[in-house]
Parts: sequence; structure tokens; C-alpha cells
Amino acid sequence: MRNSFSFGREVKVISNLFKRLVGNCENGKYIDEVTGNNAFIIGYLADHCDKDVFQKDLEEVFSVRRSTMSGIILRMEQKGFLVRVPVDHDARLKKLVLTEKGGEIHALMETNLQAAEQKLLEGLSNEEKERYNVYPKLNIYNVF
Repeated sequence: MRNSFSFGREVKVISNLFKRLVGNCENGKYIDEVTGNNAFIIGYLADHCDKDVFQKDLEEVFSVRRSTMSGIILRMEQKGFLVRVPVDHDARLKKLVLTEKGGEIHALMETNLQAAEQKLLEGLSNEEKERYNVYPKLNIYNVF
């Protein structure tokens, strides 16, 4: 008899539900144009605003190919969430910087993200939460 549990499917379901939780907020209309990928990139840029962040950094952090990240960044520029700014030490490099609009969206989403994470972990003991924190890291390590 085949095991009906599929870890990959469960991860996908959790991902979909989490995105829905973050997106269903009182400010939802303002952030409707923000995709899940956009939200995580905006969050990353906001959390690392004290240093230069380049496309290559995002490719590594989010484990996506160059062409995929290039398209995401282009659309985020078109939506006014970020800009590419040349750096002094290398004319070929352009760091990614949040715009005022991107910063406003980050502030709105930060509250929603925290609430969604609390909901996701609701009912788990502290020990279960600690284990829950380890498993995704192990899965990522196994895949790479």
C-alpha cells in the first residue's frame, strides 16, 4: 500500500495558506499588487538596508535562477517598489534599493507577517516550535 503522505504537497499547502494569511489584511487593497515573491524581497531589502544588496544576493538567498530574479526585479521596478542604483566602485553593478512605496508596503506587511507566523505556530509547544525551526533548514540542506 502506498503512503498517502507527501511532504512536498504539505509544504506547498502550507506555503499557499501562509501567503493567503499574509495577503488577507485590512490594508489588502493597498498591497494587492504585491506578489508573495515581491513581499519576501521587499522584506529582505528592508532588513538589509544598511548594506548593498545586488541581484546576485537575492538569487542566492531565495534559490532562484538569474533569469527568474531578473524578471521579478524588472516587474518590481515597474510597480515602483524598488530602484537599481549604480555603485561607485564598479560601474557594472547596481544595488537594489526600496523606494518610498516599497518601504510603506513593508511597514504594512510586517504586521501581517508576524500575525500569520503566530497563526501558523498556534497550538505548538515550545519544543515543537524549536523542532519546526530546524526541519526546513535540514530540508534545504538536503536539496543543495
